[in-house]
Amino acid sequence: MNPVSLALIGCGNLGRVHAECVSKMSEARFVAFVDVNEAAAQACLKDFGGEYATNNTERVFSDKNIRAVYICTRHDSHAPLAIAAARAGKHVLIEKPLALKMEDCEIVAAEVRKAGVHLMPAFKMRYYPLIQRAHEFIPQPQVLVGQMMDSRWGDNAWAQDPVQGGANVHSQGCHTTDILRHLAGSEPKRIWAAGGALTHPGHPCIDQCVAAIQFANGHVASWIQGDAGMGQFTSKFFLELFGNGGRTVQLYDRFKKAVFFDGKDTWTEERTDEEGFLFENREFILALREDREPALTTHDGIQATRMVLAADKAIRTGQIQEL
Repeated sequence: MNPVSLALIGCGNLGRVHAECVSKMSEARFVAFVDVNEAAAQACLKDFGGEYATNNTERVFSDKNIRAVYICTRHDSHAPLAIAAARAGKHVLIEKPLALKMEDCEIVAAEVRKAGVHLMPAFKMRYYPLIQRAHEFIPQPQVLVGQMMDSRWGDNAWAQDPVQGGANVHSQGCHTTDILRHLAGSEPKRIWAAGGALTHPGHPCIDQCVAAIQFANGHVASWIQGDAGMGQFTSKFFLELFGNGGRTVQLYDRFKKAVFFDGKDTWTEERTDEEGFLFENREFILALREDREPALTTHDGIQATRMVLAADKAIRTGQIQEL
């Protein structure tokens, strides 16, 4: 079987990470690279091989040889590009978030359904081996803690821009809400949150969020998100699971380390590298080759954004948000 032909839209840091992952697979290859800065697309073509580089997305959407596109651009362009890709009959792997507004998420979902293509949101945390190990160890956690705290973002960073990136909670919060929802094994029922623009006073977007989430199955989670500072022990990413029989797991050091407790004995497991990017790419490519829906779908992207927006509304109104 010939390798699956792909196009990369957005040749910045994240795009290059995905290109590097795909370069390790014989089952797929990038044939086209697209970026508004054509020099970045040309650099990817030189470094990873392929057939052409361009600054014109329509060229790849009309290219009948391309089966799927990767969307690794700034957040405000995700929905328009995903819609155009679906209408062109291309499958999509899209970097987070699916979109910054619920109406845009819903339009993407409708176009994907109408076109009969597959869309996979790139929630790499689902594919970290120690997270998967923790999920197996405590498949029904009664209580969860998810934290993603970063060093203060620069005022001029594009992700801090209210239109292009939405600031920290909107830009990255979907990673944390998705993994909490996944580990809880249930849809969110209600969210309460406190926070605001604390590290960037006066900014229209919130940058700190402390939320309590109740899921439909009765399980609960605490979610902490922001850029007030990076924990030097926990690292940027931290997860904690509490299950039956006193079982607990703490994941830290960017999920490369985990401490397990089975109610009697304690042990630590470690990974050398972060492997989420590689394994999520393998899942997407395998789904394409098997002509099936990926393990992560448009619904997962929608729900992750829905939880972030509900927390934002709870912060602004002081009211519990029912989902």
